[in-house]
Amino acid sequence: MKRFLHLSEVVFLMLLALNVFTSRAQEIAVQKESSFNEVSKIVVNGDFCALKINKSEGGVVEFKGVIKSGENLDAYKLNTNVAEGVLTIDVEKPAQWKSHWGEIVLAVPNQLEIELNTISGKVDVANISEAKLSIQSKSGHVSIQEIEGNVLAVTPAGDIIVDNFKGSLKAKSKTGKVILRNVEGEQNVSTNKGNITVLNLNGNITIDGGGGLQEIENVKGNISTKATSGNIKISLSEGHVACRIFTGDLKIFQTNGTYSLQSSSGNITGTRVKFTGSSSFTSTEGNIKVQMNTKSNLAFVLKSENSYLRAMGKSKKKSLKVGKGDIVITGISTTGSQAYY
Repeated sequence: MKRFLHLSEVVFLMLLALNVFTSRAQEIAVQKESSFNEVSKIVVNGDFCALKINKSEGGVVEFKGVIKSGENLDAYKLNTNVAEGVLTIDVEKPAQWKSHWGEIVLAVPNQLEIELNTISGKVDVANISEAKLSIQSKSGHVSIQEIEGNVLAVTPAGDIIVDNFKGSLKAKSKTGKVILRNVEGEQNVSTNKGNITVLNLNGNITIDGGGGLQEIENVKGNISTKATSGNIKISLSEGHVACRIFTGDLKIFQTNGTYSLQSSSGNITGTRVKFTGSSSFTSTEGNIKVQMNTKSNLAFVLKSENSYLRAMGKSKKKSLKVGKGDIVITGISTTGSQAYY
């Protein structure tokens, strides 16, 4: 009995055949290796090429580059130039092309200023100290590992993944996700639609989020974050938390610090929350519900237009003042209820 292929199987086989044909048809258009001394800055305009940067053993910059294409081989170039300590690497391609592939690999010493520009190639940087690094990509993913220094990474459509980083980071995407793991220093992260994950941070962080999920865990430092429609989860952290959400929900778990939390229609939920100082909670339509680890030295000043307010075993509508502690918890809501217990 004959078996007809499913449409998805047909598409897969066609793509596989196309990739095989493309890889077979491509030839080396240009291949280049060079070494450079006394370089203080590197500028790479990589276009479609993947960029890989790693540490060199000495003070020399080692360069390797290759480009493959199925046509117009003579039109591709890897141009290198050194002027006043600045090494510039430029990729040239023909005005018309069907398929091509390229890779630029650099081994660099520490204490360099590095500027990487690419349109679609992935950027992978690792094992560099005391660096000033700028990465600008149109759609390629960015990977940063074992880096110490100042980093700017911008890729509107790509992901940004940072592991074992120490220093100042500014990471910006529009649709890609941003992941920070084992990071130390001042961090600034933004993405419109992608998810944001922060795990193990010693330092302060500012997050400008949109519709993606934010998951922040084990931060020793101040957290300042906002989201439009995405949810935010913060856990196992110490420091001041300033958060503003609109339609998404905010959940905090086993946190220790002070809080300035604002919500429009999303709910604010806290579990095992410890207060080290006065804090505020503000909501329009969303409810506020906080289960506290702190039980003493608290005073509550709560207001709502038309909802019930609960704190320290007391319950009242519209306005509730209870407690005489030095730590003052201020809660303001419009239609949302408030409960602190």
